[in-house]
Amino acid sequence: MSDVPSDYVDQVKDALEHLQDLVYLRGHPLARGTGRDQATKDIGSARALRQMLLDAIDEVTPPGPLPSGGRQQRIRQLLELRYVEGLPFREVMAELGLSQSQYHRDQRHALEAIATILWDTGAGEAVGGAAGEQPGAISGGFPELDAIASSNEGLVDLNQLLQGVSDLISSIALKRQVSLSPNIPVTGLVIPSNRTILRQLLIGAAEFILFASHGGKLVLSYGMMPPHVCLRVTYIGRVDAAELRTPAAQERLAIGRRSLHLLGGTWHMEQGANELTITMALSDRRRTLLIIDDNHDMVQLVTRFVSDQGYVVLHAGRVQEGLRLAQTARPDAILLDVMLPEQDGWDALQALHHHPDTKAIPVVVCTVLGEADLALSLGAADFLRKPVTRPVFLETLRRCVDRMRPPEGGGPARSEPSEAVRSPETSRR
Repeated sequence: MSDVPSDYVDQVKDALEHLQDLVYLRGHPLARGTGRDQATKDIGSARALRQMLLDAIDEVTPPGPLPSGGRQQRIRQLLELRYVEGLPFREVMAELGLSQSQYHRDQRHALEAIATILWDTGAGEAVGGAAGEQPGAISGGFPELDAIASSNEGLVDLNQLLQGVSDLISSIALKRQVSLSPNIPVTGLVIPSNRTILRQLLIGAAEFILFASHGGKLVLSYGMMPPHVCLRVTYIGRVDAAELRTPAAQERLAIGRRSLHLLGGTWHMEQGANELTITMALSDRRRTLLIIDDNHDMVQLVTRFVSDQGYVVLHAGRVQEGLRLAQTARPDAILLDVMLPEQDGWDALQALHHHPDTKAIPVVVCTVLGEADLALSLGAADFLRKPVTRPVFLETLRRCVDRMRPPEGGGPARSEPSEAVRSPETSRR
């Protein structure tokens, strides 16, 4: 391999992560290597860069059969899933059955191979040391963000997030004489995500605006645009357009874009005469499973069952705690035990079935009791009898989550009960 600068490899990585974003690619430093006039930063240069990257991917992973399970096959699948299809890296790891360290090793090998191909063809010479000059391009990458993105996952209370970010940037807003207003609804929203990345995302967007403004009002808010949750930073007032183009401002913008990309989201900035809004749509395709069960061994077992299925697992040991989590986190499915202290699972099932925020969530009753008919009659989507095996559990979960439910009316759409309902012995094999 040629001695390709690490900064150039990082530029290749950034361009691949925005492979379908032509507006972003037309201002990318690598677009200078396409041979088109970059003074206009036209869409043609973006298309040429995208094709150049796709050709390099084909050269690294030529079409045709490859040894099953070999590294070359993994690299081909990694490049296709991560960059051509645009899947979040956690989902790629799960799909390929890779550990985090394996994923990053294979990813780096693939990126260096693609960078070498482009560099050897002369595409890198046109770039030179110009990394970071174009708006939104990332110079040198942000490995710290990549590392943080693979940890610290959990539930994020968006009301607390907005209030916390507002407190952090309040002194900057005061210096700029900007009125700061977090728009916090009475009914909050809790989502599975990475709190550290989300905080940095909001801080970066707010600082990008604040350092180019004086006076006016800054509003932090969020809202639902199903299936997305949108975070918004809105400034009402006049901004210094020249300040928005400074290297410091562009770095804040690049960090924000990078943070959002790690969460699988999209970024949109809209500027009017007296208003500037940055909207960040979170498009995290991970699913959430809520377990309402006071048996910690069962919780640990089910957590192991779904560890490679892309689920965030929430746990409640009491009915009231489970109902609260169901209403705030809106999980994709609920696994409910019947034998619970204080209130039992039948109370929980009825409450979930009749509450407007939870009635569409499929509930799988999982208990030692043989009460399948009662569970289904009270609105359960399916029934499992303990003990349960991993294949039976995963198939039941998949069927319940994928099942279409009616928008109105009583109860979930019916299908045949799982094999575990018809034959309890199945789950004991």
